[in-house]
Amino acid sequence: MSKEVLGKLSKKMKGFYERESYAFSIIVALSVAFILLIYSYVVFTKPNEFVSFSILDENKEAKNYPEILVIGVNNTCKLWIVVENHMEKSITCKVLLKITKPPIQSIPLPVESNQSYTAILGRGERWEKQVMVSFNKTGDFCLVFELWIYDEKADTFEFSDHSSVLKLKVVEA
Repeated sequence: MSKEVLGKLSKKMKGFYERESYAFSIIVALSVAFILLIYSYVVFTKPNEFVSFSILDENKEAKNYPEILVIGVNNTCKLWIVVENHMEKSITCKVLLKITKPPIQSIPLPVESNQSYTAILGRGERWEKQVMVSFNKTGDFCLVFELWIYDEKADTFEFSDHSSVLKLKVVEA
């Protein structure tokens, strides 16, 4: 655009502003608000992607967890691991089972896992795995299940901040 055209446009806008300053202010305010609304929607709206993780009882319910095991009678704890992928991509996940004595200071626990389970889940897939843990010593124990997800960029499994702790008491018959 030439200076002459810009000058004419500027004069017309100035004239409009002088005649209709209230309308001009509203138009500018609405334009700015609309631009900010679009910007915030694009920048701050993230897809609702997540991975769900749960530990269920032997009937695949979240209510009848074993609390007391009796050696020689019922010393096996039967549970289900359930992981659901609600991400827009496939994931590789690993569930670590760590058996420890209370108290637990922080999770993930800085100890080796007693058992490890790995699965590759496509978008929208669900993975279920029954686990059985037997005890032959008495005492108070915690079963700590930690969900780790493979990070392709770092080429390692990262703790997902999903965990579940089940407290058990193992007694003699």
